[in-house]
Amino acid sequence: MKKLVSIFSLLLVVLLGSCIEQEYAIWRGSEVEFQYAVVNAPASGVTYPRMAVSNTVGTVSLQVNLVAEQRTNDETITYTVVSEGTTAVAGTHYNASGSFVIPANSSFGELQVEILDTGAGTEVVDLLLELEGNATIEASENYKRVQIRISQPAPPAE
Repeated sequence: MKKLVSIFSLLLVVLLGSCIEQEYAIWRGSEVEFQYAVVNAPASGVTYPRMAVSNTVGTVSLQVNLVAEQRTNDETITYTVVSEGTTAVAGTHYNASGSFVIPANSSFGELQVEILDTGAGTEVVDLLLELEGNATIEASENYKRVQIRISQPAPPAE
């Protein structure tokens, strides 16, 4: 009798357990985020990561992720230089266009900043970038900022 009750109980659990409907939340938003901000911890005392580069590096490319369905058309995404957190001077330390493109049928774009060679010295300047998005794509609140710290090589010893 115990064996029959055990088998009946097991059969009941299997039949009733398989009929449970699951409701999974699906996020339908569209955001852009800096990959560098996703994989690196914020710098001390701020809410964004800091990337150190030399002023001889040339162009810095930052991958920007599209967190949404891929688009069938190119998406132009804007960004800005944030004055608080920036000591670098446009045209002297860097050149930045203020926008870049995420190509059609892609989940990634490349934001490029030209770092200008100001020669040897000991100056260190910072450039804080913030994604803005566009009319249909927002910037991720947690991963929309990255700071680039530009340093100059030490002058040659005399």
